[in-house]
Amino acid sequence: MNNVQLDGDLSLSYNQLMSLDTVTVDTLPEKKGVIMKHTEYLVRSTNFSSSAQRRYTDFEVFYDLLVARYPYRMVPRLPPKKIGMTDHFISERRRALARFLNIISRHPVLRKDPIVQFFFTVEVHDFHIHLKDKFKNCLDEFVTNPDKDRIEEQLNVVSGDVNGMKTELNNMLRSVTVLRDLSERWVSRTKAAAYDLQMYSNELSVLAGEGQTVSAWSSHKGDAWSKLREGMRGISAQFSNLSERVGRQRIEEDAGILENIALLLDILQGVKDLVDRREKGVNKEHQQAFNRVQQLKKQKGTMAASGQGAGTGIQEKIEQQESLINNIGLRNNFSVLCLHWEMKQVYTYLSHFGVIWNSFVKTQLSAHNDLGNLWQGTGKFTNLMTSAQSSAPISYQAAQPSAPPGYNGPSFYDM
Repeated sequence: MNNVQLDGDLSLSYNQLMSLDTVTVDTLPEKKGVIMKHTEYLVRSTNFSSSAQRRYTDFEVFYDLLVARYPYRMVPRLPPKKIGMTDHFISERRRALARFLNIISRHPVLRKDPIVQFFFTVEVHDFHIHLKDKFKNCLDEFVTNPDKDRIEEQLNVVSGDVNGMKTELNNMLRSVTVLRDLSERWVSRTKAAAYDLQMYSNELSVLAGEGQTVSAWSSHKGDAWSKLREGMRGISAQFSNLSERVGRQRIEEDAGILENIALLLDILQGVKDLVDRREKGVNKEHQQAFNRVQQLKKQKGTMAASGQGAGTGIQEKIEQQESLINNIGLRNNFSVLCLHWEMKQVYTYLSHFGVIWNSFVKTQLSAHNDLGNLWQGTGKFTNLMTSAQSSAPISYQAAQPSAPPGYNGPSFYDM
């Protein structure tokens, strides 16, 4: 039996999905608008061999068109809009936009749509206006699908009820959200550790500075202070190396686990939004049409009982509503089948979960091994500083006052 044309290539493995496209998003220097500055992004796609400049407004129109065209597909959320953006916010939004576009450009169905190709390849002034005008009258996927009459046949092949999928989805969404939050805190701690180690290095370097002049009397005329300074300079260099290695660890953690978990969370949230759209759309329309039929039938029965006759007008309205219910039923089955296929894609991404955690463990092992060696190398400098304590200081003795000339009496210390 041939499948209804809904799934595209949703049987692809994770690695095959990743090979479909790689999209990068970079921020361009800010430009001043009529009222305020705005950020532009340089979007590159390996699949389309394209490079195009886009504003956040372009992304908003792109998202709205995709949801209208594919109401029963997983379309990831856009990152939020904000007035008075900080550099950190701009950086985080750039990363979120890159994830958004990579999910779409690798989606087996969405990636083939002319809307997607237009977004990645066309460069024109006021792009969002042209994008909206060109695709504003596009019909949704259900209407244009040539095999929608065979949907129920295909629906019998898939297993699992919608309520069960909702429960499963909500559980995954909750857990992955917690994992994302934990990962963010983990990476933040690593970043803070790298910063603190560098601050240790800086202050030890200042304390052991070559330009400082210390009197021989203050330093006990020994080599203790010179040993301390030499040790601090050595520890300063080691702490700088530790900071650099912890900094690389933070980058590896960020790319290896945090970004991958954020990608998975974007996909899960996109499917959750699909479930919400379906419940607010198809289910609501079906219930409204059903209630309308019941009202018309009740009205028809009342008229017949009073001897007025049912009339052809009411019967035609009933038939129209029943036809609408049948069409909504097909649409409902279509949406359920799409939901099954989108959940299949969720599990395709989840199959990479083991690789993510393996990468995380390897990052920790490598970092701790390197850091252990660096800490071990710090020991010779701490030993040098400790040896400074064994340097014998010059004994301190207060100067005795001398007797005035010609004085033969007892001294002060003889009293």
